[in-house]
Amino acid sequence: FLAAMVIVEIPLSWIRDIRKLTPTNVIATALITYGLFFVLVLAFVNGMNFGDDDKGPIFVENLKSLPAITDSWFLFVGTSFFMMEGSITLLVPLQEAVLKEDDKAQFPAMNQSVTTAIVIFYILFSIVCCAAFGDTIQTALTASLDGTLAITIQLAYSLAVILTFPLQAFPAMEVVKIQMLGPEPQMTTSESSAQSSNYKNYYRNRNILSAIVICGLGVLAYCAIDYLGHVVSILGSLFGIPLALVFPPLMHNILVADSSPTTRWMNKGVVIIGFIAMIAASFATLFSWDEGGAEGR
Repeated sequence: FLAAMVIVEIPLSWIRDIRKLTPTNVIATALITYGLFFVLVLAFVNGMNFGDDDKGPIFVENLKSLPAITDSWFLFVGTSFFMMEGSITLLVPLQEAVLKEDDKAQFPAMNQSVTTAIVIFYILFSIVCCAAFGDTIQTALTASLDGTLAITIQLAYSLAVILTFPLQAFPAMEVVKIQMLGPEPQMTTSESSAQSSNYKNYYRNRNILSAIVICGLGVLAYCAIDYLGHVVSILGSLFGIPLALVFPPLMHNILVADSSPTTRWMNKGVVIIGFIAMIAASFATLFSWDEGGAEGR
């Protein structure tokens, strides 16, 4: 599956206009919605069954036994902030892709509402699934499911990952392209053969670079397959936490020079908390890295 995904992602990474990724993203959203809905259905069906001791539904028994804090709590911190890795980096490209200026002005408020709704849904979804599957729940939730319906859910999520990856990777790929190849050449109405040749060479090199990056990520994914939970956590700790708690307050203090002293000090406090959380979560993930490999094997 990983090899097939790399083959599909290489041509998708050659797309230069983020708006052209809309069809694949719409299909992926539909597949994810299908998967989430039926995961909840299976969770409720499993949770309403009675346990071996017949004391009550599995839901109730597992909720009673769920600890407030576990040994993998710091692993969860990095994982929870991993959601910021994609949402924040895509904010500017998505807002710039909005066609009408009036809609662009409404984008920040809409993004805030959508992000809040997603966080609330994540919390409720995780509570329901943990209560339904208990100790048998796995890092990849779809691996905890059984039956024909579970297979369709796993297939839907697999296709959704393939279709959403180009959009998630778009900002990073643009940064790599500019750093390695320089800025995109501008075409003029009276272009010469030399300009046309440079233009074609630039995008040929861009496509080659994109293919190399995708293949490199495929190799990395293969090597880290047994450490999925820890890989997600370390990415969230090292990159998600700074993107969510460090860079935004710093940029606000720089860009909004006339903000009140209280706001500026609050921003500095958030930055300090972000640094502490980043260091603590990263070290906790690295110290427990071997446990991920043992579970994968």
